Amino acid sequence: MILQNLSNALRQQNWLAVVLELVIVIAGIVMGFQINAWAVDQQLRVEERAFVDRLQADLDTLRLERANIARMAERNRTLNAGVLEKLSPESSATGFDPDECAFMIVSNLINYDPADLPALEELSSSGDRQFIRDPELNAAISTFVQGRQARSEIARELSSKTVDLSLRHSDLIRQRIFIPQNGLSPENLRAARLSEIRQIECDLAAMRTDGEFLNNIANNTVMLALYVEAVTERTDHSLTALTNALAAFQAGSSD
Repeated sequence: MILQNLSNALRQQNWLAVVLELVIVIAGIVMGFQINAWAVDQQLRVEERAFVDRLQADLDTLRLERANIARMAERNRTLNAGVLEKLSPESSATGFDPDECAFMIVSNLINYDPADLPALEELSSSGDRQFIRDPELNAAISTFVQGRQARSEIARELSSKTVDLSLRHSDLIRQRIFIPQNGLSPENLRAARLSEIRQIECDLAAMRTDGEFLNNIANNTVMLALYVEAVTERTDHSLTALTNALAAFQAGSSD
């Protein structure tokens, strides 16, 4: 209808009508663009809100997981300190506690420090960040993802330098499985029952005079300390920065 009116106005050289029709056409196009932009903006807001809610839930879950791991790590550091003290030539100790002996078997396992956030994994795999319009939040996400990759490489490097003491020094750390009278069932072999069927013996006197063993347990101690500093603490700082950026965004969006 508009095109027909415009054509008629041109044939009649009714320039006022031509101008009015053109204004109507242009206004319609502009309004169409504005409506489309508004719809796109609303969709981005929905996607942004959904992502922020998922990221917040992931952070809450990860915080609990890391707290549990931190408690285990602190326990291992305490056991490690007790082991080193008893290995000292000045120590009057004649043996290790069962937990200390068991710790030496896993003293090389330092490569677990949870930092997974499923919302960020999905975001990284899709490569689509256009719905994250807040520059501070976007920067915090980029910093966390890039830093996590660097820390992962450090963790692999440090882990490769540790020594499995129970394998390298099987004469000093001896393990055997206790076989109950009724035999072993799959239930007996579950990790939760491992402490009941695994028997460990650690020869403290021989360890004190074995230079290679002392070097290896000192090496594991150093790698663990470096891991805490270069991976765990930096991950905590990065997560704090991401959490603060997310909280600031949520506070701003609720105003």
